[in-house]
Amino acid sequence: MRKTYAYNSIIIGVLVGLLAWASTENVVLGVLACVGVSIVGFVIIRIIEKAIGKGVDAAADAAAKAYRKHKEQNGDKK
Repeated sequence: MRKTYAYNSIIIGVLVGLLAWASTENVVLGVLACVGVSIVGFVIIRIIEKAIGKGVDAAADAAAKAYRKHKEQNGDKK
């Protein structure tokens, strides 16, 4: 299981909710902002993390393939 930074969106959501509440003095708007930013931020961060993970895996596979091809061409000399 990989480490995820998506849970940081909850903290950001709480801060945005507090900001919305402080600027409008409307608790409902603050709670909606908190929940909305937390959920949307979590989903967006997870999508970005998965895309980066796929890219890293593809790069590692390409490097391993290139290394194997190089070793085959040189006859496995040491």
